Amino acid sequence: MGTVKIGVRGHVVKYFPGEQERFLVDIAAPTTVLHLLERLRVDPLLIMMVHINGHKQPKTAIINPGDEVLFFSPPAGG
Repeated sequence: MGTVKIGVRGHVVKYFPGEQERFLVDIAAPTTVLHLLERLRVDPLLIMMVHINGHKQPKTAIINPGDEVLFFSPPAGG
């Protein structure tokens, strides 16, 4: 078991637990970005881009304990 650091950028923060931009999540084993979003009850369609440890990754990428994951929402405005 280990911890993953989560960061959220953009208006999508309101869909994450506690509407926090930064928080920790415990995972028992490596998991995919999609599985983590499901666990957090966040619709993957709300996420435009994912970075794991500073590198852009697909939502099918594996997250390991100790990783830092950043979720980015699409730009908003008009």
